[in-house]
Amino acid sequence: IPEITEKKDNNAYEYYYPKNNPEKYEGNFGKSKSKKKYILGGIALTVVLIFIVGMMTVFASATINIVPKNQNIDVNLKILATNEAKEVAVRYEIIKLSKSKTISVPATGEEAAEIKASGKIVIYNNFSTEPQRLIIRTRFESPEGLIFRIPESIVVPGKTKKDGVETPGSIEVQVFADEPGEKYNIKKTDFTIPGFKNDADRFKNFYARSSTEMEGGCVGKMKTVSESDKKTALQNIDLEIQADLNKDLESKIPEGLALLPGSTIYQSKDLQPKEDGSSVIIGKEITSYTIMLNAQDLSNNITAEYVSKLSDWTGIKAVVKNFSSLSIINVPGNIEKGGEIRLEIKGKANVLADINAEVINQRLLGIPKKDAAKLMDEFAGISSITATIRPIWKQSFPEDSSKIYVQIMANE
Repeated sequence: IPEITEKKDNNAYEYYYPKNNPEKYEGNFGKSKSKKKYILGGIALTVVLIFIVGMMTVFASATINIVPKNQNIDVNLKILATNEAKEVAVRYEIIKLSKSKTISVPATGEEAAEIKASGKIVIYNNFSTEPQRLIIRTRFESPEGLIFRIPESIVVPGKTKKDGVETPGSIEVQVFADEPGEKYNIKKTDFTIPGFKNDADRFKNFYARSSTEMEGGCVGKMKTVSESDKKTALQNIDLEIQADLNKDLESKIPEGLALLPGSTIYQSKDLQPKEDGSSVIIGKEITSYTIMLNAQDLSNNITAEYVSKLSDWTGIKAVVKNFSSLSIINVPGNIEKGGEIRLEIKGKANVLADINAEVINQRLLGIPKKDAAKLMDEFAGISSITATIRPIWKQSFPEDSSKIYVQIMANE
């Protein structure tokens, strides 16, 4: 028996993947893996697409942009304004704002001066729910017996009661010392009203407290500034304060009220000068009173006067929402006293058809997209309408009203 010099290696890998042609088997194995990869990728893509389509269908929505019929009209209207609810009249509120500024001006001389101290107090009415009028020069007495007076007649509001808690009525006013002199320059304190001493209950429940110190009182020589320097400084202060007041006013417009140009009057007074080394501090306090008109009442007055006479607006409810191009002409000088006042309003107003977005929303529920245009026939006040439905393949509006967004777009 010849000697066997070779041994066959029965390696399992070589049995299935012989060395003499390994590429053949490796290629088949690679193709099998690639095919499975494409199949799994296709399934994943299909699932994602189904999920996206499903989510877009579930979260379907619609946006409707409506441009109402509108027209610019010239307004020259005289109205009756009142701070009480009255038919035909326009209700109003008075917004009061105050601000003061001072500036140091180099002194140019001296002069004899007798100046009364002044400051501000808050007067309280804890006596009655009825307002109390105090006549001009009503006295207020400090614990030391110093007398200060109000320069004009005022009305102190009555006390109020809410949730069982009573709150005194109050008003802040300026008072002046009864005499010139430095002894009236006092710190914040309480005051009584001597005129009520014969009525113990009234005397006890009408009182005042300082909101500022009393200052500026003097008798003697005082530094002065030239008239031209004083005039220039006060004019600059005046412009600065008015600009500040107007800025504050714009941020304080209550909802439902309209601010028209020309609706503010200003009342100003010079502050008591004070010495400051070689300079004199002078200043000014300005109080603004602004008429705020009820927007709905004003709109009703304008549309009743002008739109009701336009034939192409027959059957269309109209409204004015923007009053910025209207002005009040010649505001009365005593508007702070309230009551009925006559106002003249001029300018231009853009009148819009009053479209009820909620009614449109309900009308669109579930209807085909093509039927949205029919709303223009149903609502004469609609000038144009544009509808967008998502996803794009949906051809009808959602059944859920919360998914329909109606936007009224004024094309002024």
